[in-house]
Amino acid sequence: MTENTEQLTEYDQYRVALVLPGSRRVLTRRQGKDLLLPRVSIPKWTRPADELTTRIQEEWNLAAVIIDCLPTLQPSLPCVVAEICEQRWPSDPHGLSAVHPDEISESELSDTEQVVLQEMLAGNTGSRGPFSRIGWLRDAQDWIRRSVTDRAVQFDGDVRQLNADGHFALIRFGTRQAPAYWMKATGAPNSHEYKFTVVLAEHFPRFLPRLITMRNDWNAWVTEEAGFPLCDNLSLSALEQAVLALAVLQKDSTQKINILTAAGFRNLGISALQSAVNSLIDYLAEAMIQQTSAGVPRISSQRLREIGGILHDSCSQMEDIGIPDSLIHNDTNLGNILIKDSRCVFTDWAEGFVGNPFLTFHQLCVTVARAGENGATWVTQLRSRYKNQWLDFVPEAKIDRAFALSPPLAILSHLHGRGDWLQSPIASSAALQSYARSLARHIDRETRSPQLLEALCL
Repeated sequence: MTENTEQLTEYDQYRVALVLPGSRRVLTRRQGKDLLLPRVSIPKWTRPADELTTRIQEEWNLAAVIIDCLPTLQPSLPCVVAEICEQRWPSDPHGLSAVHPDEISESELSDTEQVVLQEMLAGNTGSRGPFSRIGWLRDAQDWIRRSVTDRAVQFDGDVRQLNADGHFALIRFGTRQAPAYWMKATGAPNSHEYKFTVVLAEHFPRFLPRLITMRNDWNAWVTEEAGFPLCDNLSLSALEQAVLALAVLQKDSTQKINILTAAGFRNLGISALQSAVNSLIDYLAEAMIQQTSAGVPRISSQRLREIGGILHDSCSQMEDIGIPDSLIHNDTNLGNILIKDSRCVFTDWAEGFVGNPFLTFHQLCVTVARAGENGATWVTQLRSRYKNQWLDFVPEAKIDRAFALSPPLAILSHLHGRGDWLQSPIASSAALQSYARSLARHIDRETRSPQLLEALCL
C-alpha cells in the first residue's frame, strides 16, 4: 500500500545552489569533468521553501534558508539559491565540494543565472526585493534583538521558513527561552497586509499576535509566537473559544469602521455586494461557456440569471435585518486562527475588509463541517454560541433569518472580496475561471436550499 501511494505522488525537482555565507562559495557535486549543483525533489502542491529546507537538512544535515529562485530557461528544473546557516563547513563531506560560482559548468547554469547568482552573492538585490541576497537572515535576527527590549533574545538555531521570495518572507526564529518570533513580509499584490496588520494590532491587540516591530523598507513586521493553529488542536472547546473571540472582535470593530476604511480596508457591505451581483453573474456565465470538461454539466445562462435574482433578494433581506458592518477576515481557514491557553488570535489579514460579520462566521462553519466526523454536530453548537454573542445587537428571530440567508452570500462575498480581480488580466485565466465555476456550483446548490427559500418568502 505504501509503495503504491509513493508511486502516485507527484514531485517537483530543483537545482540547489547551497551558498557558504562566509566565503560566498557554492557547494557542488562532481560528475565526470563537470561540477553540478545538487538536486532536491519535493512533493507538488506543498510549500516549496518549507519542503526544500527540510530536504536539505535530511540529505546533507545542513540548516539553510532559501534566498530566491533564479530566472531560468528550464522551468521544469528551476534553480533556488539557499544560504547555509552554519558558520563552518568541514572539508568535502557528503560528496559536496565548495567552489567559486565561476567554476560551475556552463551547461549547469545559464549566463543569466550566473549573473543573478553573482549579484546575490555580492549583496546587490536590484529590483528583486530585499530578501534576494545572502546575509538578510542575520540582518533580520539583529533587528529582532535590537527591537525586543524586555529580554535578551538568544536564538537557538531552529529556523523554519514557510515562504521565500525576493519580496515575501514568512519565517519562524526559535529561541532558547520562549517566546519564538515570526517575521513576515509581503510584496505586491499583498503589500497592503503590512499596513492592515499594523492598524489592527494597534486597535485590536487582544486578537492579533503581539506586534514587536515593523520595518518599512522591507514591508515587514515581527510578532511573538501566539500559539498553535486551530487545525492542529481541533476540538469543540477550542472552536468555541475561536467563535467567542471572533464575535467579540467583530462587535468591537463596529465602532471603528471609519478607522478601518481610512486605513484602506474596502467596504464590501451588503449594498456593495448587491451592486456587484450582475457583473459577477455575467462573469460566471462567460466562465461556463469556456468550460471544456464534460465531467460536470454547465450551469445554464437562464439558471445563472435566476441565481442572480435570488442573490439580489437575499441581499435586500439581509440588509433589512440591520446587522452592523464589522471587520471581515475572508480567509478563515483553521491555520489562520491561533490558540494558546485562554487566548485566541487571528493572522493573515491580506484579504481583510469591512462587511457583514455573519458571512465570515458562515465561512468558518463550512470549514469546520468539512474538518471531521463531528463537524456537523459542532456547527450546531457553534451557531448557538455565536447567536448568544449577537443578541445584544440583533433579536433572535432576525439572527436565525440571517443564518438562513448567509450561505449563498458568503460565497458571493468570498468571490467578490478577493480584490479587484474582475477588472484585472487574471479574470480571463483558465485557473480562475475553473475556480469561479466551482463556486458557482456551490451557489447553485445553496440557492436551492429550503431554508433559504423559506427565509426569502417571509
